[in-house]
Amino acid sequence: MNKQDIMLAIMNVEEFPTLPQVISKVIEICGNSESTVDDLAKVVSRDQSIASRILKLANSAYYGYLRKVNTIPKAVNILGFDTIRSLAISASVFDTFKKIRSNYNFDRCQFWIHSIGVGTISKLIARQINKVDVEVAFLNGLLHDVGKLFFESFYPTQFEDIMKEVTVNRCSIYEAEQKVFGITHSEVGGLLTDRWKFPPELVYPIEFHHDLEQCPPQYLMLAAIVSVADSICRRHNIGSGGDCILPEINPLAASILSLNQSNIDQLIEQTSGERENIFTFMAIMD
Repeated sequence: MNKQDIMLAIMNVEEFPTLPQVISKVIEICGNSESTVDDLAKVVSRDQSIASRILKLANSAYYGYLRKVNTIPKAVNILGFDTIRSLAISASVFDTFKKIRSNYNFDRCQFWIHSIGVGTISKLIARQINKVDVEVAFLNGLLHDVGKLFFESFYPTQFEDIMKEVTVNRCSIYEAEQKVFGITHSEVGGLLTDRWKFPPELVYPIEFHHDLEQCPPQYLMLAAIVSVADSICRRHNIGSGGDCILPEINPLAASILSLNQSNIDQLIEQTSGERENIFTFMAIMD
């Protein structure tokens, strides 16, 4: 098994995990400036799993709305198109891989807590720098490691080798993937999201969050946000990405985002206050 085999599998395998058709429609509606609240509400209402999660999240502490939200149109109106798109995509990806048996050496619960943590911290960074869409940053953070789920789900034997490599040599999953597969979870994440027909701002930051130098310039800030958020999340031990490496914040990422040590310290402090929200989101997704 090598890089070319995996790339061909992602592009051609019929058993490849597909997202519900409703997601492509949600993305289409949210990308059309003429779409109405009713247009989006009708589409998300077709999928009971997505609709119920939207209502739960709209009524949770995560979004902090003080009044009862009991209809999808009301939730769409309050939360906005970008947030609904984030919730719908998050729920669909979660459910898609939940149907596939998990590798016993990989804790998916801790994986998702880490992913939600990175998404949440990405949102904090996006708000602080005020130069990118907050919900796009959240989704990039949430899905940044989705390639790991692909490896774990469809190449369980080789994934066992990756986990052994991580344990024995105390290296990162990223390094072990390069050794075992010749392709990394970030590259696979880009291929996956491209096949799901996600827009470029949800593809390239995921693909290049470990390789900022190669990221197309218009998506570099989003990729840098994921890189910083991942490091902060690991420092706080929020979930697990599958290894115990505690990476330093990438100086290039900090430079791209114009973050100094004071800014970073502030983000680290803010992260401590987000734990409850992260676990609330996880409880609703599970």
